[in-house]
Amino acid sequence: MCLLARCAQMRMKTFWVRFRPRVGEDYLSVSWCEYFEGTFDEQLRCSIESIRNSKMSVKPKACFCVADTRDLLPCIENFGGIGRAVYHPEDDSHAHAGVYGVGAEELELLSYLADEEWNTYLTKQDADNLPLSACGKSPDVA
Repeated sequence: MCLLARCAQMRMKTFWVRFRPRVGEDYLSVSWCEYFEGTFDEQLRCSIESIRNSKMSVKPKACFCVADTRDLLPCIENFGGIGRAVYHPEDDSHAHAGVYGVGAEELELLSYLADEEWNTYLTKQDADNLPLSACGKSPDVA
């Protein structure tokens, strides 16, 4: 399963502070790409547009990072956590999900995830060049 998150870039390295849970949440807030129908690139673009159109504070030049739960969750477990991804739709972001098992104080894990798992980095231009579909809900989503 593909997960998408906003990220910042600092001298060509992902800035892992963006991957801390939001205040009041005990999970990392992400977008579930497979919520949308279409090709992988269309799903990515729809996930990006979902984040851009949500109530989240997204700057015009915001960048995005991609991770695969098949790789991400075992890493959390290797650091002693219980990693799981849970679908958490919100009114303004139907593809919203959460990754549990990562605390805001777990700096070594957050750094590792940023460097090794959130390893696909999309600039604004990269994101805007992805094909855009109707962004309909996938028939595979209940």
